[in-house]
Amino acid sequence: MNKFKVMILAMLLSVHSGLVRAADDNGKFAVKGAGKRLCSNFLLAAEQKTTDYYLYGGWLEGYISAYNRFQPENYDATPWQTTELLLALLQQDCENSKDKHFLTVTNGLLKALFPIRLPAESALVAIDVNNAKSYFYVEILKRAKQRLIKMGYLQDVGNSDFDQATLEAFKHFQRDLGLAQTGVPDQNTLMNLFLKKSG
Repeated sequence: MNKFKVMILAMLLSVHSGLVRAADDNGKFAVKGAGKRLCSNFLLAAEQKTTDYYLYGGWLEGYISAYNRFQPENYDATPWQTTELLLALLQQDCENSKDKHFLTVTNGLLKALFPIRLPAESALVAIDVNNAKSYFYVEILKRAKQRLIKMGYLQDVGNSDFDQATLEAFKHFQRDLGLAQTGVPDQNTLMNLFLKKSG
């Protein structure tokens, strides 16, 4: 390897190590956009559904992408949650923390969700129910089935396929919770399945 290649490699490693640390020597970094606003501003934008509200959503998606990139042992911190659900959860958190910055509350939510993250890449699979396709990570469907088995809604059939028995198990779970009985593991269903304690 010639001197020029060694120098380029050293520069790239230097830049990469700086990105991993992602802060100055005191652990501080500049916050841009919606992240530096207060929760009270976010709540007002959410209530009025102004264009600012959608800017918070865009900022959140970018922040989570960066979080996924630099957080160790993490592929996707929010593997089934939509931006809409995350914004709704942040609204709840902000109601009790109106003087906190949106970034602070976002970090609190990501920390709470971190134990149920996707630590490694997983294939996507399409679920087609009544000609409506939804895409899920195979690992998330596997976890959902394990949860349904643990709660007594599904027999352990030893596979991770989304079959008729799984569809019926989701319907029964949804019925017991008063949710729309679609059989599809939608946001409300997965939130109740993963974020609430089983009996």
